[in-house]
Amino acid sequence: MKKFMVALTGLVTVATLGATVPATGITANAATKKTTSTYVSPSLKVNAIYNNSKTIKGTATKGSKITVKSTKNAKKNLATATASSKTGKYTAKLSKTLKKNTNVYVYATNPKTKAYFYRIIRVQAAATKTATKKTTSTKKTTTKTTAKKTTSTKKSTASFSVKTPTGTWKSNTANKYSQVFTFSQKTGFNQTLYKNGKKVKTLVSYATYKVDAKTPTFWKITYTPKNAKKSSSFYMRFTSAKKFKIVNSKNQVVKTTAGVAPAANWTFTKN
Repeated sequence: MKKFMVALTGLVTVATLGATVPATGITANAATKKTTSTYVSPSLKVNAIYNNSKTIKGTATKGSKITVKSTKNAKKNLATATASSKTGKYTAKLSKTLKKNTNVYVYATNPKTKAYFYRIIRVQAAATKTATKKTTSTKKTTTKTTAKKTTSTKKSTASFSVKTPTGTWKSNTANKYSQVFTFSQKTGFNQTLYKNGKKVKTLVSYATYKVDAKTPTFWKITYTPKNAKKSSSFYMRFTSAKKFKIVNSKNQVVKTTAGVAPAANWTFTKN
């Protein structure tokens, strides 16, 4: 079986998906056919967080344990909660006030398997009534300036969120070749190569995989094919909730090979 390789640095323009990288971050181990249990990370959605927020709200896989930390490896939690077993909604009460423009790490953990998924959320400055009154009492030019700054802040925040890579993703066609990625709780990560719409070969099958969200839209996928001893990895940059590009470790779009297909820039769209 040929492995799916990707460039791990920005020094090369062509690389093969499949470089060995130690697994870190969010764990989402998918079982093979012979495995009786699954270790797939929970889904997680976090509502906007402001510097005057007293709670953190959102939705996650039903029954997930929610923890909020100031840093990735912080020993103390800023808040904890449990997602509703019926709706998946949660509300975690903060133990202290958050500072604007800082990051918080929100984790969703499966209490049985300990598999987890986290998101890094930027704390936004909250608009207050006092600030509004002061703006009104000043000149009109001041009011316009404040409005422009508010607009630019909204643009810097992604208008979409991605919970998990679960599903089937089809690539663009390059040099007559195309690919299909499938992430499944039952069959793990699978990669299939096509030429002119006809299947050429399954490059990766029944691979356990782990997700490390470097940012909400920049993810690292580390996978281990069935019966393989070494792991491989690749990076994806989401441009929407249903589309991502293959990039390198510096979040730069690079050409990569897939089996016998020539190196190309790959963009995947969710079916």
